[in-house]
Amino acid sequence: MSGTTRLRLAAVAAVLLLLLVLLRGVPPLGEIPRRIRSLAAFAPKELAVRRLGGSGTAFDRRYFSFLENARRRLPQGTSVVFLREVPPDETHLFLATYALAPRVVAMGGPEPPLPGSAVAVYGRQPSASERAYAVLPEGFLMLGVPR
Repeated sequence: MSGTTRLRLAAVAAVLLLLLVLLRGVPPLGEIPRRIRSLAAFAPKELAVRRLGGSGTAFDRRYFSFLENARRRLPQGTSVVFLREVPPDETHLFLATYALAPRVVAMGGPEPPLPGSAVAVYGRQPSASERAYAVLPEGFLMLGVPR
C-alpha cells in the first residue's frame, strides 16, 4: 500500500471517527484535553499498563493488577480458572473473563482444584493450610494436580 493511499485511508478514518463522536454526543469541553493527555501518556506503554490506566478497569484497578499478575504466573495448559473471594458481580467476572482469555473463568470452584485448573484467590494471602502455587501482591494462585 502506498504512502498516499495510507494517508487517504487515515483521513477517511478520522472523519468517520469525528462523525461517530458527534452523533454520540459531544463530550464536555474540559474532558477532551484530559482524554488527549491520557491517550498521549499511555499510547507508548505496554498493553497491560494501558488497560490499567483505561476506563474499563477504573472500578477496581487493584483487581485488574491481580488478574494481570495471575495471568502471567499461570502455567501453560491451565484451562480453567476459578475465582474466589472476588465480588460476585458481572463487572468483576467480565473483566476476569477478558483478562484471562482464552481460559474458562468461573466463580467458586471445587476443593481441591480440578486437574488442569487453577484457583485465583483475591484480596488476601494464603493460610498455612492452603498450598499456594504463586503468592501475588493482591492474592494468590493454587493449582490442581497436573494431568
